[in-house]
Amino acid sequence: MKDSSIYELVTMKITNKKIFEVVGEIVGEDAVQVVEYLKGKKNISEFKIAEQINSEIHEIRNILYRLHNQHLVTYKRKKDRQKGWYISYWTFNKKRIKELVASLKKQKLEKYRERLDKEVENKDAFFMCKNACTRMDFDQATDFDFKCPECGSLLDHQDNTRTIEFLQEKIKELEITS
Repeated sequence: MKDSSIYELVTMKITNKKIFEVVGEIVGEDAVQVVEYLKGKKNISEFKIAEQINSEIHEIRNILYRLHNQHLVTYKRKKDRQKGWYISYWTFNKKRIKELVASLKKQKLEKYRERLDKEVENKDAFFMCKNACTRMDFDQATDFDFKCPECGSLLDHQDNTRTIEFLQEKIKELEITS
């Protein structure tokens, strides 16, 4: 990791918007409500979470386990003396958000660069269905006799200059904030 990336991680302000954005993208939108409830609280029973969010316990457990897989929550298990069941008590790990933000940026940057390489490598060699069913490079188009495998219409040549410019702009945006 670059020194500037480490500095950014240390100085990054974690807002609620950023937390919910990252959780939604990495774990799923259904987890945002659970994180919103857990934020700022410690050792909250999974039953209490389910009750407060008005959701089934099995759904909440599923969300909590997905959050745990990303190290966004920690838990402690205690045995209920009356029923003999184990109950988990959950806490949100806000510190992990900074690491995930950096990881997401890196992944997006890699994807954009790979896509840009493919677009540049195949410049002016893309074909697209007029109904936008599919988009193919020259080799794929020849395999299908320049006909859309979905609707059967002829594939039209596509100028990918704007796609290349768009990808370059996205990469530049991410590099500036990295």
